[in-house]
Amino acid sequence: MAEENKEVAEGEEDNKGGSEDITPKEEIKVEISPEEKIKELEDKLLRTVAEMDNMRKRSDKERSEAYKIGASIFIKDMLPIIDNLQRALTSFVDDEGLDTKSFVDGTNAILRDFESLLDKTGVKTINPEGEKFDPNFHEAMFEIPSDDHEAGVILQVIEQGYVLENRLLRAAKVGVSTKKDEEKPN
Repeated sequence: MAEENKEVAEGEEDNKGGSEDITPKEEIKVEISPEEKIKELEDKLLRTVAEMDNMRKRSDKERSEAYKIGASIFIKDMLPIIDNLQRALTSFVDDEGLDTKSFVDGTNAILRDFESLLDKTGVKTINPEGEKFDPNFHEAMFEIPSDDHEAGVILQVIEQGYVLENRLLRAAKVGVSTKKDEEKPN
């Protein structure tokens, strides 16, 4: 009896590895004619080109939408400044007393609002008075002869420059020092 159980156990071990009656399916290879292969590749190419065109159009549309959203946010932030300018002009024209001090104060407040908006959007002001001239950020408009400063120092700023994310929006227009020529005897 022990030998029968041993033989049954051995038989079960043989079946664990799989049955010899079942054979794996053989893959059926079908020859594709060159014409069919060409048609298949042309179809893949057309689909790829169409997909790339759709991706380009989608990208253009998303870029346009992002620009519109960014512009609308900036314009929305500009509206109070425009309102303040209109109020300042109206008060200056309507007032019979012509209080120039209040007009100047109001205009300065508007300028502060605008500078605050520029700062909020990441725009930095270039006001380089007293700095060394840098042609990457400054545009020399004229030279100022000076014995008090070394050559190439910015002595006057005509228009401030502006930078956004290390990208120059407008160069500062400046007057740059030069050494005075010594008086030549006649």
